[in-house]
Amino acid sequence: MFFINMEHRYLILFVISLLVYSEIGFCQVGIGTVTPSPSSALDISATADGGISYKGMLLPRVPTIANRNTITPNATTDRGLLIFYGASNCLQIWNGTAWENIHCLNEITFGGFAQNFDLNTTWGYTSDVAFFDNGIDGFFGITDASNSIFSNLTTLTNNFLGIRDLDDEGNGTTGLATITFNSIDVSSAFGGATVAFDWEYFRLDTGDNAYYQLVIDGIPQTQVQFINPTTGDQSDDGSVVVPIPGGTTTVQLILQFEQNGQDDVFGFDNFRIFEN
Repeated sequence: MFFINMEHRYLILFVISLLVYSEIGFCQVGIGTVTPSPSSALDISATADGGISYKGMLLPRVPTIANRNTITPNATTDRGLLIFYGASNCLQIWNGTAWENIHCLNEITFGGFAQNFDLNTTWGYTSDVAFFDNGIDGFFGITDASNSIFSNLTTLTNNFLGIRDLDDEGNGTTGLATITFNSIDVSSAFGGATVAFDWEYFRLDTGDNAYYQLVIDGIPQTQVQFINPTTGDQSDDGSVVVPIPGGTTTVQLILQFEQNGQDDVFGFDNFRIFEN
């Protein structure tokens, strides 16, 4: 039987320790990965289970200035030291002389935009067809229920965008008229936003149609037809409500319609963007 005395045991442990530390000295450190980048001293993977779940990295959080003052970084060797300073919600770096803000959390909330043509007009728009008023012969523009046949639109209040015989002689267009709403920055609506508006029509016929299209981050989305009468003398009302996902930067709304005839009308109102 072979026995190892105490001196031999210590020697073996010493040799093993040298081998372990030698291996560490020639390798990189990986957290969540067994293949750290050879260019890094420390490689932290966001996922340790092949992409099923992900984790972030939390820097040291220092809640108050008194707590931060207990840190005494060296002016030279500790430059680049990072903390998250809770009193101002700022990521800070030690620049060798003082703590410098790298980025502070954005506390701005999305206030919303609206266009109801009277009380709230923060969402601007343009039309490719000039507004006109020919009385009972035709109308395209901002009106209300006191204007002749528009009184049949009972769900829209105060001023609204009204259309009567868009294909009026000498006015309007035989094709599609387009209302283009301004592009709105919704990046501060972190949980996403919603685009919505109300519509109503009275005695529409086939061939009288309306469409909307969103442009999200500069990319036109699929155009949607939301008014499409299949027979004559149809009346209806409703709302369009479209959710916009969080992380979106800009949103724009384009509204198009075509309508011919003096005895039927469109009405659109309460265009709005609000935070989810």
